[in-house]
Amino acid sequence: MKKLTTFTLSCILAMTLAACTGTGSNKTSDSQQPGGAITIASADATAKDGFDAFMKPNDTITVTATYSGKAAAGDYYWAGTPSSLFTITPAEDGKSASIKAKAEGDGYVTVTIYGKGGADDIVSNQLKVRIEGDHKTNADFQYALNSYKDAGNNDIPLTYNTLYKNSGNPHMNSVGGAHVLVIPLGFQEADIAQKQTSAALGKINKTFFGTTEEMQELGSWESLRSFYRKSSYGISDFDGYIPENWCVWDKADSETCSGGVAAAEYGRTWYIREYAKANHGALGANAPTLDWFDSDKDGFIDLIWVVYSHKTVSNNTQWWAYVTYTGNGSSLGSPNVKTLGWASLDWMGGGYDAHTYIHETGHTYGLNDYYDYNNTWSPMGGIDFMDHNMGDHCMYSKWLLAWTKPLVVNDSALITLRPGTTTGDCFILPSPGYNNTVFDEYMMFELMAPVGLAEADYKAGYSNVPGYSKPGIRVTHVDARVYRNDRNTYAQTLSEVINSHDIRVDNSYAGRGGLYNDSDYFPILDANGKEVRQNYYTETSLMESSFTETNNWKVAGHNASNSSLFTAGNIFNLSNKKGWAKAFMPSETNLWNKAKTITGWAKDHKSQTYTIDETCTFNYEVKVLSIDEDPTYGYTARVLVTKDAAVYN
Repeated sequence: MKKLTTFTLSCILAMTLAACTGTGSNKTSDSQQPGGAITIASADATAKDGFDAFMKPNDTITVTATYSGKAAAGDYYWAGTPSSLFTITPAEDGKSASIKAKAEGDGYVTVTIYGKGGADDIVSNQLKVRIEGDHKTNADFQYALNSYKDAGNNDIPLTYNTLYKNSGNPHMNSVGGAHVLVIPLGFQEADIAQKQTSAALGKINKTFFGTTEEMQELGSWESLRSFYRKSSYGISDFDGYIPENWCVWDKADSETCSGGVAAAEYGRTWYIREYAKANHGALGANAPTLDWFDSDKDGFIDLIWVVYSHKTVSNNTQWWAYVTYTGNGSSLGSPNVKTLGWASLDWMGGGYDAHTYIHETGHTYGLNDYYDYNNTWSPMGGIDFMDHNMGDHCMYSKWLLAWTKPLVVNDSALITLRPGTTTGDCFILPSPGYNNTVFDEYMMFELMAPVGLAEADYKAGYSNVPGYSKPGIRVTHVDARVYRNDRNTYAQTLSEVINSHDIRVDNSYAGRGGLYNDSDYFPILDANGKEVRQNYYTETSLMESSFTETNNWKVAGHNASNSSLFTAGNIFNLSNKKGWAKAFMPSETNLWNKAKTITGWAKDHKSQTYTIDETCTFNYEVKVLSIDEDPTYGYTARVLVTKDAAVYN
């Protein structure tokens, strides 16, 4: 048999994959080469779901190639792409081959004939093959909880706000309706007052409450309200009101305004005063009563947003954007300010850009920032609304707000995912002792894709950060365990969770501050068992598909990219051989964070004692079999989970 060089054969295969497509198990090449055409067929093959051959691992089929052309046929060359999926044994004459399926996935079996009619006499064809075994599927698993039963057997949403209510600081409800009061705060200085126009009020109104169609007509994207309608799949649909005139700070000049809390309290007082006037004064005749803004009747305004006309000042808390809450008590009938947003008119960027207000409103639901306040690492790689204000909220955030709930996959299975941004699809691999709620430790899997709400930012980027412009599976390690009032231990059961006060860790290196800010870490020991460093926990962090020692979330300012996602053929496990454990797990092994139990300490890690449960391990392997285009959802993914398959050494 004539031998082709590796270079020549690879060129032929490249040409083949670019030019040839198939629709059945009996196929004729579309090639118009002078040598003729080639037909490839298999009597054994079953065509299914757009594939010419649908096989199971260890299945064998015989494929036959038939050549017709001006010149006599030359040698037949058979190849499988990727080669890891197939064992190919050609017959002696090369005109047929035995194809054995080795592993699960999608690929091609290609036959190429290098004829005797000269350099142009090269024809080829291929079978599109899907190899898939028998597995448990989505329907074999239960969804995690995003609600619980109260004493009256009523379903109560289990959200981040559950914890904030326990601590006496209720935030805006993420399930059901809410009413938002927007206070346009102006000042008396002439250079600031010139911004306080009716046109500016109209821009605030559109940016906060406009429809998608109105925003697009204005050359923008989504309003605050339209974004959250879509991001929550219609579960959170708030309304609101903005007065018809500016609320002008009357206490000397702008510098006497000490920030959001003082301004929000002033705005509430101003609203009550104006409402008592004829036609409700500066508010406008259609202004609702103050208690309308307390839709859940807990004695607090659901949310008050203060949009001020003073310019934004970088690195100045007073003139920046943030969310906070007051220490006020409940006041039924005349609700008090509790949760509030504070940001400048400038954040609209001269137009109708709602990105910053969307990010801050995420905080009003209770979500944390996913960037590092200490500027030491970048756990989520920027691409999230609670990181660099882009695309959509991640599925972890949506679960925290009871907008979705994942499948709990605790066995080997083949899981199908649609894009999370449009459907809410996701699944988790739980840690041992998992409590079936969002407030625990697990690996989260979701299909990222430039579709739906995320499409604009993922394709164009935002604020110099590119998005996920190609589809792929995002894997994140979540440690959302919560603490009880004494903060000495983690809550474990559902009962303990619904009576807890907050998530214990966040994405800032060593914590944001406070008595126990550096207590949550995994100890790294030397050969003598001495603790040599502390690897701090994160609330949520990427397990990137590709990384190096300097190109991962442990580097400040690192931005994720398409290569951070797992695509067809990519495998994830916590094998040191692969590197994810060393790079991304606090234990630097396949031990979960909860493998460590604190047994005693006071104030900091220097006096902390603990035990390590060496059996508390992550022992799954996850392979992305395919990511297919889908006419309804844009894309669908098939993800193979194998329990107890991770190689650890």
